[in-house]
Amino acid sequence: MSTPHDGGWGSVRNLAIRCVLAAVMAGGALTGSPLDAAAATGPARLAIERHLDGACVAKESLGEVASNFISRCRRGSIRQVFPGQHYGDTLGYLKGCRASSCNTAWKLLNDNRFKK
Repeated sequence: MSTPHDGGWGSVRNLAIRCVLAAVMAGGALTGSPLDAAAATGPARLAIERHLDGACVAKESLGEVASNFISRCRRGSIRQVFPGQHYGDTLGYLKGCRASSCNTAWKLLNDNRFKK
């Protein structure tokens, strides 16, 4: 039964919608995706949180893939000089790798000329 004091059916519907949205935003708990609550403490969640915070510092986004970081935080002109074989590598890998192309990629990601 609905009374004017309890908010009526509209508040029940709003509560249900909020619960569903919270479950979806928690990482797909309803669908059983890999980002469920048990796995939400790993690197994927950290990368998502950093993305939402807008952190565009390479050393703070080591779990992110270079191509995603470039799209989000760097100008498109970086792609003209960025070593193509490293688009799929994480920033942590590029930082630790001692190959010449890795060093070039890491330096370009930290170069202020390409910041958005």
